[in-house]
Amino acid sequence: MDIEKIGRYKVLAELGRGGMATVFRAADPNFEREVAIKVLPKVFLHDEQFRVRFEREAKVVAALEHSSIVPVYDFGEQDGQPYIVMRLMTGGSLEDKLKNGRLSIDEAAKIIKSVGTALDAAHAKNIIHRDLKPANILFDQYNNAYLSDFGIARLSEGSQNLTGENIIGTPAYMSPEQIQGDHILDGRSDLYSLGIIFFQMLSGDAPYQATTPAKVMMMHVLEPVPNLLEVRPNLSQAIEVWLEKSLKKDPEDRYKTADEMAEALEAAMRDEAQPTVQMPAADPTVVSDRSQLQTMVGKVEPVKPAAPPQMPATKVKRGWLPFAIGGIGVMVVGVIAVIALVFSGTRGEGPLASILGPSDGAAPTTIPVIEVTDTVQAAAAELPTTTQESASPAPTHTQEAVLPPPTEIVPTATAEPEKVVIGGAESIAFLKDNDIWIMNVDGSDLHPLTEDGAEKHNLSYSPDGMLHFISGKCVREIDIESGEFTNIACFETAEYFESFEVSPDGTKAAISLNRELHVIHYDREALLSARSHADLRAMNACEAFGPLQYNTGTIKPTKLAHWSSDGKRLSTIELASVGGIQSEIIHIFVLGNCIPPARRIDGFPAARFQVDNYTKAPYIQTFGHNGDSLYALTSFTRNDGFGLLYFYNNETHKADTKVNAVGATCCYRDPHFSPDGRYLLFAYQAFEPDAETELYLIPYAEIGTGASFDPIPIPEGFFSDRKAKPEPILIPAE
Repeated sequence: MDIEKIGRYKVLAELGRGGMATVFRAADPNFEREVAIKVLPKVFLHDEQFRVRFEREAKVVAALEHSSIVPVYDFGEQDGQPYIVMRLMTGGSLEDKLKNGRLSIDEAAKIIKSVGTALDAAHAKNIIHRDLKPANILFDQYNNAYLSDFGIARLSEGSQNLTGENIIGTPAYMSPEQIQGDHILDGRSDLYSLGIIFFQMLSGDAPYQATTPAKVMMMHVLEPVPNLLEVRPNLSQAIEVWLEKSLKKDPEDRYKTADEMAEALEAAMRDEAQPTVQMPAADPTVVSDRSQLQTMVGKVEPVKPAAPPQMPATKVKRGWLPFAIGGIGVMVVGVIAVIALVFSGTRGEGPLASILGPSDGAAPTTIPVIEVTDTVQAAAAELPTTTQESASPAPTHTQEAVLPPPTEIVPTATAEPEKVVIGGAESIAFLKDNDIWIMNVDGSDLHPLTEDGAEKHNLSYSPDGMLHFISGKCVREIDIESGEFTNIACFETAEYFESFEVSPDGTKAAISLNRELHVIHYDREALLSARSHADLRAMNACEAFGPLQYNTGTIKPTKLAHWSSDGKRLSTIELASVGGIQSEIIHIFVLGNCIPPARRIDGFPAARFQVDNYTKAPYIQTFGHNGDSLYALTSFTRNDGFGLLYFYNNETHKADTKVNAVGATCCYRDPHFSPDGRYLLFAYQAFEPDAETELYLIPYAEIGTGASFDPIPIPEGFFSDRKAKPEPILIPAE
């Protein structure tokens, strides 16, 4: 075969080689895009029926349209070898990721959900993958998982057998029924393979290991599922139960669909995340830990206490810390109250009276009978003797102590301290474990705004005081005070929904849907009923951005847009070809009179300056913009987006590269300017094996002066996931 050309495609490089195929990176001259071409072995053509099966199966797979399935563009045959043309996936495979170590439970669950939706779509058309494994789960440059190689194993059926060098499927991931060959396979076989992959993502290895493929296959049929908790003891038992069901030997005992499987995993993860600090009873006379009380003061008899007094309702901030402190406090007060009762021996005096108030002749309140130990009695005897005539002897184990009802406790109103304001901002919102968190700019009052665990990205603050974010195919807004959130728009058929930002005057919105950038009138009612590009075009507020087009009306693929402070310019991240490589470039546009084509005034980095590792990873996840001429961005160096820090001034067309902002050159991500443009917020992770991610908010004018800065104080271990994407933004002060 001519390795310089396959069909009309120009071969650029070989990407990989395996027993089933060789994969090339190639250029498609008709569509000016790069593709991946999988060339199958010539041995297949020895089967007279192969060409018929190949064309039939290739057409079926090409018809699979789903956002998590690698699309097939073309297929053919050259020099006696069949080939399939697919989208080029630049993020590598799951097999590549696992070479760097096992994944977190959140990463694994995200992949299960994404791949699961692809499987359900295929199974609905009676298409079974048959060779699901980490090498067939690919990622784009944004770390989205895709399923590839549908039908490849089926194409080989009849040309190979289980005793040959190449087998149908991969032994480490094959279902028992696929191995035994006495069942008609259905989608549940793929779900078994998905469960095996889940085990490997969390443990680092496939569950069944042996010296030969035949032994591995027999282990799938005969051996019980290894205990994942032995490798990852921090996981909950619910995860182990989920895995056992996923890997049942009989397909009838497994989950029926991938969607059911993913939902069950989410439920198991919620069980894992149950809070460990429980609120004790509000009654100060009740101690929740009976064994602790017995150790301190003796045996507690089962006498029912009176109902506790009703306390005035108070507003409680969300988050675990206030609950934990409050719970411990109530427990301590309860223990002190019981001990004080034993020591005082009075109804209206002693330490307990100072807490509950003096006797006023009201009906006594019954409390639990306490059998006092000799040690406690001796200690009580040494206490000073009261001189009041109304004093009564200390209660013994045969007496029932009584107390008057407690006086009403009225909380004292205190003035709420003023929030610290830096750069015109008072709060920071960011993402952690798929939830939105918020804190003051000094790190105080840290608490979650959401607790649903649904994937979120593209945080932005709108002029009406709401926080916007994208979740799945919907853009939502959340009230920072109440925590309530509502949908603004949902685009169910979208493949990509990457950006939504309201203009500074609140009249327009910039939306990137399926890599098309639209500038629309910000009409809440119209957006709520919008479903497609056609709906957005009907709301068009600027013809040149409906969608973005320039250079003879060509629509340019765009994934992100930020407004300038005056609302007269848009800065975008556009996908373009640089030196024959698909790259991402920041472009600056002037809205002007909105007559097409759009007026572009600058683009970078491109020819303006060099970014480290840009030829290998030409990605710009996001960028910071001070609303005028200053920009901040990072290279894509490590841990899925951390890199070196760069600044660019589009007025002078000059850049500050590899900026040392906090005492080291690497690694930064998610730069974000303050409302007044004078401070920079960013995430930082030192280039050390166990360094945790930190957040900094520092004066821009002092960067590079050698000044020392401290990170915003957050709890140790808060950002334990080194690949976490905080995406922090600043909330303006009122």
